[in-house]
Amino acid sequence: RVGGLAAGMALMGAAMSKPASACSDDDLAKAVEEFRQAMVDGNGARLLELSSDTMSFGHANGAVQTKIEFVKTVVDKSEIFNSIRLTDHQFKVDGDVGIARHTFDADITYKGQPLQLKLGIVMVWRNEDGRWRLVARQSFKPITL
Repeated sequence: RVGGLAAGMALMGAAMSKPASACSDDDLAKAVEEFRQAMVDGNGARLLELSSDTMSFGHANGAVQTKIEFVKTVVDKSEIFNSIRLTDHQFKVDGDVGIARHTFDADITYKGQPLQLKLGIVMVWRNEDGRWRLVARQSFKPITL
């Protein structure tokens, strides 16, 4: 009986695990780039596709938006991303969860005012139905010593 239980658990574990190629750093990097491009393009439909329904979008000033709130600011142009450059990329995938970190250097127009931003970003992604979707994003001001 113990042998049958162990064999059953092994089969269950094999069935639940994904092949290594299903969730790769390269696929996560592509999703991050698609999100960046959708922000610059003001493409609300694409931002919705790339975001989990429960997404939390945190800003360096402490403001936190839901998926709908963030996409609305992009679509209604209260926040225009004229250009975004991402550097210092770090990607880590563990099963169906991915973490992306980078430096965010952007030229934006916020409520009609031009702004230059240089922020640190951490994004948490989850692979849902074979597609990476953003679950949480937090920006922060880097400390300069």
